Amino acid sequence: MDFSQSDPVVAARNAFGVGLALVFGLLSGNPAIAVFAAVGAMFAAFADRPGSYRLRLARMSATSLAAGLAGGLSVLCAHSVPASLLLIAVLSFITGMALSLGLNVAQIGIAATAVAIVLNRFPMPPVDALGISAVVVAAGLVQSLLAIAGWPLHRHAPERAVLADLYDGLAARTRQAHPRMAAPGAGTLLDAARGTITGFGHGHGPSMQSYRGLLDEAERIRLEIMALAYCLERFGRVDRQEQRDAVHGLLGAAGTALDAVAQCLRKGTVFDPAPLRPVDAALANVEEVMANYPDSPTGRFAAMHGRALAGQLRACGRMATPGAVEGRVAEETARVGRVRLAVQAPLQVIRANLRWDSAIARHAIRLTVLVTATDGLARLLPGSDRGYWISLMVLLLLRPDFAATLHRTSARLAGTLVGLGIGTAAVYLAAPGGRVALVALVVVFVFGVRLAGAPNAFFMGTWTAAYLVALLDLAGSPAAQVVVPRMLDTLVAGVLAVAATVVWPAWERSYLPARIGELLAAYRHYLGVVANPATGKAELDSARSAARLARSNAQASLERTRGEPVAGRTTLDVGEGVLVQSHVLVQAVMIIDAARQSMHVENQPVEGLLGKLAPFVADCTAVLQSCEKAVAEGAPPRGVPQMREAYNQLKDALDAVGKGPGTVRQAVLDAADAITNALDTMVHLLRGQAKADTTNRR
Repeated sequence: MDFSQSDPVVAARNAFGVGLALVFGLLSGNPAIAVFAAVGAMFAAFADRPGSYRLRLARMSATSLAAGLAGGLSVLCAHSVPASLLLIAVLSFITGMALSLGLNVAQIGIAATAVAIVLNRFPMPPVDALGISAVVVAAGLVQSLLAIAGWPLHRHAPERAVLADLYDGLAARTRQAHPRMAAPGAGTLLDAARGTITGFGHGHGPSMQSYRGLLDEAERIRLEIMALAYCLERFGRVDRQEQRDAVHGLLGAAGTALDAVAQCLRKGTVFDPAPLRPVDAALANVEEVMANYPDSPTGRFAAMHGRALAGQLRACGRMATPGAVEGRVAEETARVGRVRLAVQAPLQVIRANLRWDSAIARHAIRLTVLVTATDGLARLLPGSDRGYWISLMVLLLLRPDFAATLHRTSARLAGTLVGLGIGTAAVYLAAPGGRVALVALVVVFVFGVRLAGAPNAFFMGTWTAAYLVALLDLAGSPAAQVVVPRMLDTLVAGVLAVAATVVWPAWERSYLPARIGELLAAYRHYLGVVANPATGKAELDSARSAARLARSNAQASLERTRGEPVAGRTTLDVGEGVLVQSHVLVQAVMIIDAARQSMHVENQPVEGLLGKLAPFVADCTAVLQSCEKAVAEGAPPRGVPQMREAYNQLKDALDAVGKGPGTVRQAVLDAADAITNALDTMVHLLRGQAKADTTNRR
């Protein structure tokens, strides 16, 4: 049972929205309008997921518009079987390909296809198409407005609180006179935070990615604090007070920055980068002081770890705001010079996946064939007005891999059996209450559906079946006539869905390391292409396309691994961490890409800048190659260059040639800093996995 996507507030407002649509329809004197409105409100409710206000409104509105448009087209095509099947085939393929953009986007396609399948089997006059579309869209938009008005501002309060405690603990340690001798409280806080953020049933979404990144950075920050504490002790023993004071100053500034991160998380506010400036000043002082003692190995050690700590604190500053505000503040569009940085490129992602070697494309083709074929064959069966249930269940049950499809089908089948019984009994007992009682039942069952959450297929199937029994009874289809046909149709759909995925008879977790390795290889190639002055537009476009395809495959593999009912905790945990860091990496590479484009726009030569980048990129390539091998073998990365040192050399090289185009130069340095920290954290995670695997084998 995974309740990471279960929220009583969201469930209650979604149920209220469906109930409101039903009441409005019944007051109009037309039960059909009530049912259409309830369908629109229900599909919009499924799109009610975490995200910024603007993103949530856009997602729910798009779902409503897609469902309404598909419903209207379905009514227009209902009197022509070929036209109906063509419409369903097109919508099914679009739904399958939309999975490359994530489950939230795929949900829009599912809503449109499901509405088209259902309404297509109830022929109505074509003149009604516009009215039906308007009803579905209006109900969905009302549900969207309720979501904006009732957004729970602190959905991730436990995650933010445990991270705030962790960063407070790290800040307190920096202020100790002898940080190494302090009680080991940070370890306990780390365990508590890791259990909350990555433990069983943890949530997903943009905020959770931010929390995962902050958790991994906290672990590395703790190690850097301990390393600098060791330096304090060494300087104290040899009476190097100037060096000791410099390190103390850096730790004090770091403590202030850590406090700022903790307060940002605790209060849910935008991170103020001002506390990072004293860290930079303290680091500059450390480097200046240590340079006065060239014969001091401890001084060089302190400077190295001071630079690493400063880089990690900057990374925390970048990650804190998305998690702290939980989507309440939209991120500004990033620009480098005159070039807009487009991190999301949906059309390019879909185009990159339109290949046979893409798991997304194969799933889309399979979904199209199976949904369209079952819909066509069901029309030949007796009682074909209800045969749509088979194709509808195939649409909902079919997943790209065998394991998830089998698990979802078995759970959904069992849940449907229980739900049909609950729904039938409830409708029978509520019969004396008339339509008012049926509306109340629908509201209760919708609350159950949304509270169950997508990960709990059994409970979701239970309340969905009960909801449909009550809704169809309200529409004039008695519950007693629905139970057996629905059960048989669900069984047939489940068998077909499992049979269609039997060509992948393996658990997805066995594929995840390969997908992560392919992702890192694609990002390594993209970075190399961006940093090569001789690269042309066609090669850049090809590298971006390959990176997007690898990202889609890795993300889809991770999502499927999450849904498997088998043990795979270590693989999944490391996969999530590496994927988060890889996203930071590719965003930074895209900044360099945008900087290159900006220089072209300004008619500036790129050879000078990219020439200075070459040694840094070579080290990045070596680290990524080592990480690819480590992911594939489950071993620690070996022969990894010191990325923080490589960054410092890049900074010195760019400083030596003057400021140049300020925006581009600073953007490239910021990107290199982010790449450095992402790669160092990735190496840290993979070393931790290898150590855990060795311990488990023992």
